[in-house]
This record gives sequence, structure tokens and C-alpha cells, in this order.
Amino acid sequence: MSWKPRSDDIFFPAMSVLILAVVVFGFAQSYFLPGLVFAKLPNALVHIHGALFVSWIFLLVLQNFLVAVRKIKWHITLGVLGLILPPLMAVFGVLTVFDSIRRNGTPFIPPQLILVGDFGELLVFLVLVAWAMIVRRSPAAHKRFMILATMALLGPAINRWPFPAHIRLLGTFVVFLLLPLLVAAYDLWSTHRIARATAIGTGLIYLQALTMLPIASLPFWPRLIAEYIK
Repeated sequence: MSWKPRSDDIFFPAMSVLILAVVVFGFAQSYFLPGLVFAKLPNALVHIHGALFVSWIFLLVLQNFLVAVRKIKWHITLGVLGLILPPLMAVFGVLTVFDSIRRNGTPFIPPQLILVGDFGELLVFLVLVAWAMIVRRSPAAHKRFMILATMALLGPAINRWPFPAHIRLLGTFVVFLLLPLLVAAYDLWSTHRIARATAIGTGLIYLQALTMLPIASLPFWPRLIAEYIK
């Protein structure tokens, strides 16, 4: 039987490759071009963090291509990694944020913004991945939640794009908020309505992004960082 691709078989693998491209572009100089494990990162913790997050991106790409070519059994078998990686990513993500603040690893971003932003992205990621697992018997919802969950993590990668310094934060916000709209646009094109999973995932991403600055401006964050992190 010849393989006849559906629109989903093209769009979702393309989205996973786009996510990979966003990450590679952001971390090319510091991580990918030096050879990943050979990159001169600050410490072993950052190496583990990078390996876990990049493994998730590669898994996302592979899983979407497996579904597109109807290798569903392989997709299900590899799906076990989808249960193992997110908790590890969360633990090492938190530890890496603390480490970055202690080292002043991102001097052009206030530490409270790093704390609130990265923790918010991790929380949205975990919620959407868990939701994707719960609805895994609904392929349309499952794939949308997985794509949007990964998009929720892209802030640090986009922030490392070569924006002019005076528009770095604005540029990061614009690109970050445009990416989920690609899924909504595809829904409108393919089904003439926005899927429930797309609306939920996009809504959570927007909620986290648009409340990040007000939450980070609360006065207790600097005290918390000074007392417990630095």
C-alpha cells in the first residue's frame, strides 16, 4: 500500500523541525557548533541540563516523523521516554536556573525575571505534557499538546537570537508569542476551527508570558534571591 500523506503528516513534523531550528539558532555558538558534549559550558550541571532538553527536542522530531510514516508501534515504544524526560528536565531546569543566577550567567536579564520566566515556562511545559499523556488516545489533541508544550520552553533559545540589545526583550516576546499562532492558523486552515487543545495550550503560554513581567516586579523576589539563592 502506497503512503498517502495527510496534512497532519506534513504540518506537525514541520513544526517539530521548526522548534529544533529555533533552538539550534539560539544555542549554535555556545552549544551546537562546539559539538554539544565538547562545548565549554560553565559546569557539568549545565551539560546535563542541555543534554536533557536537546534530547526532548530530538525525541519530538522523531516521534512526529514516526507518526507521519505510520510507525505507530515504534512511536508508542519511544513514548516511554516522554514519561521519563520531563521530570528530569524539571529537576535539572530548576537547578540550572539557581546556578545561573548565582553565576550571574545572564547579566543582561534581571535575576527575578529569569526565575519567574524559566519556572513559568517549565510549569506550562509540565502541565501540557501531562495533559498530552492523559489524552494520548486522541491523536489530534495529543500532538497539539506536545508541540505547544515544547514551544513553551523556547524563551531562553529565542532570547539568544541576535536581536539588537535595545529590542531583545521585545523581540523575544514577539517571536515566542507568534509560534503558537502557527498551530491555531493550521487548525483554521485544516478544520475551520481552533482545536480545544490548541486553545488551551496557547492560552497557557500567553498567560505565562504576559504575566511574567508583573509577577517578576513583585518586591519579594529580590529578597528571596538574596537570601536563598545567592
